[in-house]
Amino acid sequence: MMNKQKIVMAALVAFGMFTAISGQQITQAQSNQTPTRSTQNAINASDRQFAIEAARGGKAEVELGQLALQKAANDDVKQFGQQMVQEHTQANNELKQLAAQKGITLPKDVGAENKEVKAKLSKLSGTAFDQAYMNQMVKDHAKTVSLFQREAEQGQDEDLKAWATKTLPTLQEHLQRANAIKTQLTATTK
Repeated sequence: MMNKQKIVMAALVAFGMFTAISGQQITQAQSNQTPTRSTQNAINASDRQFAIEAARGGKAEVELGQLALQKAANDDVKQFGQQMVQEHTQANNELKQLAAQKGITLPKDVGAENKEVKAKLSKLSGTAFDQAYMNQMVKDHAKTVSLFQREAEQGQDEDLKAWATKTLPTLQEHLQRANAIKTQLTATTK
């Protein structure tokens, strides 16, 4: 009986030691798999370019939305402009945080093309502004939806890919609403 207890105790001790050693090996293996800070920031060129284009486009939507609040004659256009300011500001802030974590430097301005669009729209007012602004919103959002779809499907950085996937339905809704307002404006001017 005593020998049987010694054998069981020896087996339990051996099992405990095996479990402890295995646990250490698993922990060590996991820590070896955890990326270092420098590898976390190793963003490929297409993911980096996505972040830069998304930042420029998002900033432009805010600036043009603010312009719509000042110059639009149509209430739907003004409401759309307000929505662009609110929702793109939120998305821009999320992207800014994500970019900081990834070591991506985002542009401070909207870029030459967007500056040109803003300058043209700034010279308009009333119904002429409404139509030009909504035409631009359809064009911009079609381009942006395509950009975000590509990142959501092909992005290499999981965090940027997840953010693009999360943001895409809002952008698609913006495109649908912009198209609807554009159609409404076209129908009322005929």
